[in-house]
Amino acid sequence: MRVSVIYRPRNAPPQEAVPMLVGALSEWVEKYAARFSTLEFFVGGGGFGVIDVDDSAELQRIAAENPFTAFSEVEIRPVVEPGVAIEILSEALAARAPA
Repeated sequence: MRVSVIYRPRNAPPQEAVPMLVGALSEWVEKYAARFSTLEFFVGGGGFGVIDVDDSAELQRIAAENPFTAFSEVEIRPVVEPGVAIEILSEALAARAPA
């Protein structure tokens, strides 16, 4: 399943923990960056990525290992390629059209 994962800062971590958190984030990025088709940070904090996961347990593991999860609002949304989405919408509209 392909999903977008959006991180928005919610609570600031303790200042003394920031260097450790940034180091842990660097390790997390190194571990998972190849799994993301897109992985970007927002200017000012947070970021987003698009990742293909096997199941919700794998997604839970990846989010749980991100050191900033506890300090963020995390939004996860399933995504679909535009061509596939348009094809499905066209089929749905055709099925609803009067005969």
